[in-house]
Amino acid sequence: MTGPQHYLQHPEQVELELSALFNAPATPSPAQPLGLQLHTTHYYPDGKWLRVQAPALPEELSLQARVVGCDRCPQGDYLLKLAFPDQEQLFRARMLEQICQISLQQQRAPHEDPDQQALDWIEAEAAHFPPNGL
Repeated sequence: MTGPQHYLQHPEQVELELSALFNAPATPSPAQPLGLQLHTTHYYPDGKWLRVQAPALPEELSLQARVVGCDRCPQGDYLLKLAFPDQEQLFRARMLEQICQISLQQQRAPHEDPDQQALDWIEAEAAHFPPNGL
């Protein structure tokens, strides 16, 4: 499995938990066109399978991904690049990242109704997320 052509950039303001996945997916389908990249304080070797979870979300929304790159950044952390084994995991990642974007919008305007903010974001952005048209 080679790396994706494009990556969603996970916002640094939203915490994700990464843990080793010991039961790696069976033979994955061809590489998905979209991956996920995020900053982390830990190094992960290429080929390692990880479980990605947002602590504030139910475990059912966690996803599986394989490390395709982990490069040291000038500020001392690592830029981790993840690929997904199939369309289901890619779909979960897109949903997770949309939830993260809604959360950021809600944090920027805490005085506004969070449910209405979520609906507004979905109406304006969800159909075009990610913005690069994938």
